[in-house]
Amino acid sequence: MNLLAAYQIVYNLTLRILKLKMLRCLALSPIVLFTFNLDPGSQLKADDSQKTEVIGFYTAGCIENSVELPSEGTGYQVIRLSRKRYYGHPNLIQYLQSLAEDIASRLKGALLIGDLSQRNGGPLPSDHNSHQTGLDADILFWQNPLAIKRTLSWPEREKMEPLSLLTPDFARIDYFRWNSVHGKMLKLAASSEKVDRIFVNPVIKRELCKEYRGEEWLRKIRPWWGHDGHFHVRLRCPNDSPLCEPQEPVPPGDGCDEDLNSWFRLETLREKKDTKPQAPRQLPQQCLAILSR
Repeated sequence: MNLLAAYQIVYNLTLRILKLKMLRCLALSPIVLFTFNLDPGSQLKADDSQKTEVIGFYTAGCIENSVELPSEGTGYQVIRLSRKRYYGHPNLIQYLQSLAEDIASRLKGALLIGDLSQRNGGPLPSDHNSHQTGLDADILFWQNPLAIKRTLSWPEREKMEPLSLLTPDFARIDYFRWNSVHGKMLKLAASSEKVDRIFVNPVIKRELCKEYRGEEWLRKIRPWWGHDGHFHVRLRCPNDSPLCEPQEPVPPGDGCDEDLNSWFRLETLREKKDTKPQAPRQLPQQCLAILSR
């Protein structure tokens, strides 16, 4: 055997030993074992198995295993992301995405979506008594031209504020800002069976009554102070949440009657001015554990 042949034999043996060692290391590697044993759909199944449940009332409640609304999608963008109030029940997430698609396709618009709920729901640090159960959402009336054309930057979304549709004295509609799109937007928003009610300023409700009086969806549009730069959508309690407390049913009729007129009486306006904050409702016991996480 010459020197070259001996060298070739040693080289081949060394190569085989190295290959065997590599295979042994790979076989014992937890990463490879995990990769080979992982069901491609197992992670999704694990997430789907976490049941979302709403507990309590809209102004005193919480939500278990909420779902996050993506920061943008077809026909919408979420504003003021630093607040982290973009969580809700799956019904709310699906509703908002579906509504945004309708607004984009039918009205060529784009929704600017404000507060939903915190990850576990519960009382917000400021601004709202409700938005505690993942069933409420604020949507700006304003159709920002830039948001229709492109995705807004984080700083642009952070400083985004509602533009009032009322005159400076809050007594009348500002027709320089109000247009037919706003009424059509509210009609689309209220037409879903998931919607319990939508809060708008009494002046805006009065304007809607001029054009849509007698239509069934108008019953869900409820007058409430504020809500002149955004409308507040509230969904019904979902079937998967037996501990969710529903609100009193909306009265029959379109709401364009004496009930609406009462909001414009002097005594009602005085009551608004003199109204003292009510004591907050007590949170359900189950929420205390959820909110402490």
